[in-house]
Amino acid sequence: MNAQRTADIETIHNFVAAVEASQRNRSPDDFIALFSPDAVWVTGGGIRLTGRDEIDAFTRRVLTPALGDVHATYKVEHVLFVDDDVAAVNVRATPVHADGTRIEGELEGTKLYVLKRNAEGWKFASSHNGFIQPQ
Repeated sequence: MNAQRTADIETIHNFVAAVEASQRNRSPDDFIALFSPDAVWVTGGGIRLTGRDEIDAFTRRVLTPALGDVHATYKVEHVLFVDDDVAAVNVRATPVHADGTRIEGELEGTKLYVLKRNAEGWKFASSHNGFIQPQ
């Protein structure tokens, strides 16, 4: 692996850590900043949101302190570079309590992030969550 790919993978790991932190900290602003303007996001409940404005409106309704102390840890499991500026990233999401202990009985998530590099760095182009929770 060349030095550029190694740096890209490290940056992508940091990107996924920023996704996790934005969720854990209930920070819609930090979360929305990770999206390209025309991104597509499929939520854990199977709702497809198209464009940063639609993603923003949904996120501000649901990413609130009312979620309590439950969040998820995110682990990069695989990175495939589709080309130099596009990466498909498989991420495992494990539901945990605030103290980091696993929440028994909750499903883990398998996420597919499609990231595109632009002048600002890596951004979500598309994402799909691999599970559907009852609403």
